[in-house]
Amino acid sequence: MTSEQKQQLRDKVGREIERLTRDIEALKELTRPVPPGADSLDEVSRMDAIQNKSVNEVALATARKRLAGLEYAVKRLGDDDPEYGYCVECGEAIPFARLMSMPEASRCVNCAE
Repeated sequence: MTSEQKQQLRDKVGREIERLTRDIEALKELTRPVPPGADSLDEVSRMDAIQNKSVNEVALATARKRLAGLEYAVKRLGDDDPEYGYCVECGEAIPFARLMSMPEASRCVNCAE
């Protein structure tokens, strides 16, 4: 991977980390507990709020996992880890397009399947 490609990845990952950080803060707010017997909610609205909270909890967990992967990718890029960008299964280079799409990828497409 060229130094220009590494910089493109660093820039992309930085933007993605900023976006995910904002999303996580918003999702935290949406996953606050739904108070039992809330005066302003009828039973159907309360059940809907509980269901929405569950969906948002899954989205929050997914965003946190992706953020951790991106932070690890940034660390590896910053440390000039010679193994970054190579598949942990077969050892082949992960195509740059895949890394741009998923900077946290540790496997090539074939091994990921």
